[in-house]
Amino acid sequence: MDERPLQPLEDLILESLNPRAIRGLPHPLSKFAANGAVKEGPYADAILEVVNNLTWEAPESARHGAAVWFLCESERAFFVACSEAGIDAEKLRSHLELMPE
Repeated sequence: MDERPLQPLEDLILESLNPRAIRGLPHPLSKFAANGAVKEGPYADAILEVVNNLTWEAPESARHGAAVWFLCESERAFFVACSEAGIDAEKLRSHLELMPE
């Protein structure tokens, strides 16, 4: 029987609130990785947040409008963010263009 001490409950709760603490799950944008893996950090987090805004915010909301601009119309910001996150911008944009409105 394994008799290692249990981790304190407070530590477990704090760890569960940190999405980076979950091991073994691929990044939600990993299928768009340019070189095999998404570089986790603020750029990948921001892109994921904007994709969520495009998906879940009401079409008339400011967040949805900003997401449409950033993901579908931006000529520089989207590509810079994707490059910093290790994401293939063209592949992601092509996928997003296939989404129903």
